[in-house]
Amino acid sequence: MKKQYRLMILALTLLSLWGCSDDDSPRVELFDVNVVALYPEDFSSDQAEGVTLKLVNNATGDQQEKISGADGRATFAGLVPGTYQLTASRFLNAQEASTLTGSSSEINLNYLDNNLLLSAATGQDALSIRLSGSISGSLVIRQVYYSGSKTPENTNYFFDQFVEIYNNSSESIALDGLMISNVEGPSGQINPNTQPSPFAKDQEHVYISTAWRIPGTGSDHMLAPFTSVVIAQQGINHRSEEANPNSPVNLSNADFELFVTGSQRDIDAPNVPNMEMIYHPFNATYSLVTVFGPGTIIWRTDDFAALERAPIPDTSPTFPQVVKVPVANVIDAVEALRSATDGAFKRVPAQLDAGFTFVSNTYTGESIVRKSTTVDGNIVMKDTNNSSEDFEIKSTPAPKSF
Repeated sequence: MKKQYRLMILALTLLSLWGCSDDDSPRVELFDVNVVALYPEDFSSDQAEGVTLKLVNNATGDQQEKISGADGRATFAGLVPGTYQLTASRFLNAQEASTLTGSSSEINLNYLDNNLLLSAATGQDALSIRLSGSISGSLVIRQVYYSGSKTPENTNYFFDQFVEIYNNSSESIALDGLMISNVEGPSGQINPNTQPSPFAKDQEHVYISTAWRIPGTGSDHMLAPFTSVVIAQQGINHRSEEANPNSPVNLSNADFELFVTGSQRDIDAPNVPNMEMIYHPFNATYSLVTVFGPGTIIWRTDDFAALERAPIPDTSPTFPQVVKVPVANVIDAVEALRSATDGAFKRVPAQLDAGFTFVSNTYTGESIVRKSTTVDGNIVMKDTNNSSEDFEIKSTPAPKSF
């Protein structure tokens, strides 16, 4: 009897194991997605050939890169359900741009979706994406030092911030009237309740919280080919004992500084010309930008006062508003965020900057600097309108060091 009982238990155990075999376990259904890249609507052709498309799984980091064919189509195979980042880019040289637009100006085309939900159901139909672009500019933002530094006493120091603007062309450029602005919005998940900028959905404008202008009457400040100007927060030697001996920079030779008119605490360096303060309502003391990563644009306008204002949601009626800058006015833009995981906090429209860059931490003394190559003996900055590809971290900022 005991032997029969043991045989019965063994049989039940085997049946149980068979019932739990891998054949009955849930399976993830893999699927393919076809993406069709389209040119902007005002181009003479619709399907965009030769577009570089990159699809990144937000959960795993797995990525695929494809090039679109003559029909604009690229296929991503073996995907699992989830959210993805889809980026697309295409550079048009002068001849290609002339054929498609009638203008011979070089154009950078881009597309970005940071939160694309894909599944077997959504993969049944081709996903059409329309590229947007901007003319490849002669002036580019070469370097932004925003992270700040630590003092010998281990306190935070942020007065040594600067922006460097480079002439990426073979012709001299008049800087008179050139504007530089900080883009409104947080740089990432700084606090648990931090939310992305409410203005980021508007891809036709950049929403700015500051506006500074290079003085001049038209040709007072000419920038020679393949040279740069440095705009300092404070144009002093920040490495001095009176400032911060640990600072990486001496900005006493900066070309311009951002002195806040009326401030009782800001430093007006006597040997560095001041930028014209056009709009600066959020800080009456200093011209600092966030050490977590600013969005920065250089741009022009003939009538700043005519630009539309926008209230920041959930603020009082008397709270300062931000200014809407049309993307057509922007010459160059750079998006810096807090970290690699903060892409949802992008503020700059994708057609101006399809990516973002970042430093390792705050107060590290690091800057972001544009990659470059040498062409016919000249230093040419990489400019694809994608900061993820165009920039790298510089451990020690060095203004005008190419």
